[in-house]
Amino acid sequence: MPYAINDQLLNKARAAANRLANAEGEVEAARAEYHAVVRRIHLAGAPLREIAQELGLSHQRVQQIVDAAGGSWWKRVWRSRNATRGLACTFCGHSAENVTRLIAGPKVFICSSCVTMAEEILNGTQTAGSSMIIAGAETKGRCSFCGKPRMAHRAVVKAASANVCSECLGVCRQILRDSEQ
Repeated sequence: MPYAINDQLLNKARAAANRLANAEGEVEAARAEYHAVVRRIHLAGAPLREIAQELGLSHQRVQQIVDAAGGSWWKRVWRSRNATRGLACTFCGHSAENVTRLIAGPKVFICSSCVTMAEEILNGTQTAGSSMIIAGAETKGRCSFCGKPRMAHRAVVKAASANVCSECLGVCRQILRDSEQ
């Protein structure tokens, strides 16, 4: 003889399942935001050990968080981040002495003017005269900053010798904003 399911309890179970799914979604969103902010702190120049100390975490855990949030392009350029002699924007070729701000990535640099131009291209507000374009679906290139393939991002702006994805472009813009303060 089959047992009858209590409709009231079944409805309570469904409601609890919906609340649980919503709570899990909020936890994931909060975790992603936390990881992104920790990464931003590091990309702004704070050493992993100092971040770990301030947040009460281990150095290794902060490294895991930064890596999970997209990694750090500071690893390879940490020693040369203040060196500007002989450096030039990979996108437009202007030397560090001739640009307002030069942001370093792994073996790639982008000036503040190219950040603005790439943002305008992505927003569709850029006027003629740029050698940058939005990479099409046929483009198999990777972002020159984070190394992720084009398909992993919403959009990639392609120049003759480098690419920048919309995510890294956002990080560059935030670095420029932080340096103005």
